[in-house]
Amino acid sequence: MSDFLPPKVFSIIKIIFALYLIALAGVFLFQRFIFLHPTQLPLNHKFKFDAVEFTVIADNDLELSGLMFKTKDSVAKGVVFYLHGNADNLERWGQHAPEFIKRGYDVIMYDYRGFGKTKGRLDEENMLRDAQLFYNDIARRYQEQRVIVYGRSLGTAPATKIAKENFPKMLILETPFYSVEDLAFSHLPIFPYSKMFEFKLPVHKWIVDVKCPIHIFHGTSDDVVPYKQSLKLVDLLKKKPAEILTTLPEGEHKGLEKFKEYQSKMDELLK
Repeated sequence: MSDFLPPKVFSIIKIIFALYLIALAGVFLFQRFIFLHPTQLPLNHKFKFDAVEFTVIADNDLELSGLMFKTKDSVAKGVVFYLHGNADNLERWGQHAPEFIKRGYDVIMYDYRGFGKTKGRLDEENMLRDAQLFYNDIARRYQEQRVIVYGRSLGTAPATKIAKENFPKMLILETPFYSVEDLAFSHLPIFPYSKMFEFKLPVHKWIVDVKCPIHIFHGTSDDVVPYKQSLKLVDLLKKKPAEILTTLPEGEHKGLEKFKEYQSKMDELLK
């Protein structure tokens, strides 16, 4: 190749290729740091919420840390199983429970492995398995047709898998992604992510087999999970966006509950 290119051009190509390989190695080696941002808590931590703390036992007697919030209504309409995003722990995510409590629903959420008080190392297999364990525990407390599965960002993957494998009343997804590979490619379309990433989480493969009603919330200015990710899912379901997608103009990755469109749609869904 150097026989056909000027030496300076050839040197530039070599430098670019070397930088590409370095970046490729960096993404591969630090993918968990890029993808997951857990914050652990001591076992004696006291949550600031009016909620009941409990655990579900997974494999090897690992305790999955959960919180149960009860509505103030005399009889709950049902329960929202809330699967949270890729950062922090229940101390942060518990602040979203009032959105459902005020509408007459109990709320159950838990921390993935490595988050909050839940020990262990998260991977795709145990993430999906643990979500099913929690769902089984919820199904012992509530009739399944009173269970609404709500996934937020990373949590939209296990939420969709749960809805595929079971028979909840509804699946609600906030800022979902098509797959981890597709999400990464939407930000930086230069690496072979399918061969690099530990997490695959093919939401697009699971969502087409979900039997219950589905609704999606997404903001058009989301720079973490682009709005087009939801549009691709809607297209897979052969639906018009207006049928199952509430679009929040200029909505970002956080704070969608501040939009009146979100609140009115939630009133409708959780009536």
